[in-house]
Amino acid sequence: MKVFRKILIILLIANLVRIIPGCCDCDGPATFFSFNKTGITNLDNSGIFPQSSASDTMRAAAVAFEVSLYDSTGYWYYAALPAKSGAGFSRATAMSCDCAYPMQARAHLTNISITTLFPISDQIAAGAEVSGLFAASLRGNYAGDGVYITPEMLCSQTENKIYYDSGIESFGLFLKPEVQSANARFVMRFTLSDGITLTDTTALITIRP
Repeated sequence: MKVFRKILIILLIANLVRIIPGCCDCDGPATFFSFNKTGITNLDNSGIFPQSSASDTMRAAAVAFEVSLYDSTGYWYYAALPAKSGAGFSRATAMSCDCAYPMQARAHLTNISITTLFPISDQIAAGAEVSGLFAASLRGNYAGDGVYITPEMLCSQTENKIYYDSGIESFGLFLKPEVQSANARFVMRFTLSDGITLTDTTALITIRP
């Protein structure tokens, strides 16, 4: 009899685990948002793993930045919208279920244009378009060989992309040639599929050998 009760309790717990998530609206349609803000963070690329840095000094062969495109309204605003599911549960109600809500940008990234404000070398003058001199990497893939792609390839990966728990597109941009000047600074333009261009400028970087 005791064994039977233990089995019954285990079955009840197993059914509860299956039923409770079913009350959550975690599989609803994607909520659309807009990229309208940018952020650029310096990356310390001098070690094995690139990491965010508050310093404006970089090594000549390790100039790198992390870019974020996002909606200024914020993820939690969209997650709380009352998008009802067939079961009648709203997103606001399901927030207690710790759901990761699918989100999709109304317009995806189609082009990255980068202009240098300082000479990079004798051959690359200030004012030159240098996006082709940068390698790109999606956030989380900064470490190791073979994870870098071209800015064009990165743009194509944002089309029809579904975002969970953020609604933020973050990626690293790594300058391939060594900077021969004392300073570096870049203007970055991000063109979206709806024709809107977001522009941001990196901090003034002091170059050290």
